Amino acid sequence: MQPSSELRVAAVQCPILWNEPEANLRYIEEQLRGQETADLLVFPETILTGFSATAADYADREGRQLEELSSLARRYGKAIAGSLLTALEGQLYNAFFLIDEEGQVQLQPKRHLFAPGGERGYVQPATERCIFSYRGWHILPLVCYDLRFPVWCRNVDKEYDLILVVANWPKPRRAVWQTLLRARAMENLCYVVGVNRVGTDPQGLIYTGDSALITPRGEVIAEAAAGAEEVVCGSLSYEPLSELRRKFPVWADADRFTLEL
Repeated sequence: MQPSSELRVAAVQCPILWNEPEANLRYIEEQLRGQETADLLVFPETILTGFSATAADYADREGRQLEELSSLARRYGKAIAGSLLTALEGQLYNAFFLIDEEGQVQLQPKRHLFAPGGERGYVQPATERCIFSYRGWHILPLVCYDLRFPVWCRNVDKEYDLILVVANWPKPRRAVWQTLLRARAMENLCYVVGVNRVGTDPQGLIYTGDSALITPRGEVIAEAAAGAEEVVCGSLSYEPLSELRRKFPVWADADRFTLEL
């Protein structure tokens, strides 16, 4: 399938209600109902619960939350992405989801679990890396801490066009988040859309968001205001990406690595 010439993306920078999946589902529906221009709405990591060990008690072990998200995507004719805690083959994962307008679900578990947050105690890491497809665009899905690891993000032979990364990335490390979004775009010659939450969680962590849409040259298409609940939209154009790769083929000289999973 040929990529669509334009992909309209909305980064939904928002707070998350702590361990309240139903209320957060209602928030997602409100955003879908009010969005007229975007093809794809991207929400932060663990959008239905927030990020904590107690969130495992509210995980999607029966697949019902994914079913509801799929129903919302079909009802409003919009694709949605984010991450949630869900069970796959009997194991619990923090999984990135992308659900298209027809309700079709693609999942990628988080690979790098955040030990300081206790994540290793309640979810399992990914054992393979998937490349998603949406409207002909090839997409690398990343969940928060995955962004720090360039080997996992390596774009070999132009296998993807866009990185979508969703996060609960706190304020003390905001400069790292902002820097890595741009670095991953430039080193992999791809678009990057990073969506982080805002607000304060019950653990006392503050989140400033700093969500952004970045070009393969590291330029900002759109960026949310720090700390604000805000939806920022932008259109990603395929032709400039293709032309840049043709004129500046650094991808052909990239080092190759073997991942040990």
